Amino acid sequence: MSETLRFEAFSSMVEPEFWSGLAHHKLHSARLDTARAVVRGEFSGGRRHAVRGNSAEPTQRLAVPARLRVNQGAWEAAQGNTQQQAGAVGVNGYLHNTNTIEEFKKRDKGELLRDAGAEILEAIRSGRATQTPELLWPFLLLSFADLKKYHFYHWFAFPA
Repeated sequence: MSETLRFEAFSSMVEPEFWSGLAHHKLHSARLDTARAVVRGEFSGGRRHAVRGNSAEPTQRLAVPARLRVNQGAWEAAQGNTQQQAGAVGVNGYLHNTNTIEEFKKRDKGELLRDAGAEILEAIRSGRATQTPELLWPFLLLSFADLKKYHFYHWFAFPA
């Protein structure tokens, strides 16, 4: 008997060191520029682990979800310096950093997803996705960095 293939939703994780890199990028490179920037993340697939209980409890299966992780290395890896965890796959993504919290809240997330979808479709039609398959799975990261209070707001998306 065969099992049905199911979609497994990603979870996202932004490590604190990434925010330090974003602050540096905002202060020294981007400044007030809101153009998207390429960053790199690491995708690790979900898996299940057996966890042994005590003699009264049976062994249980613990699920670890698929996860996209963005860390300090996101900035260097986007420039070609790749160093990643074992069992992880590097993925390019697009950072859209806004200058105010109002811009962040009002940004049309549907438009960001449609634009990313159009880029994926163009990569398929042009044949570029055949040479560079990672063009098929970019991620989007919309953010606002309040550098005075050191507060960071973000929204992840995974176009499919």
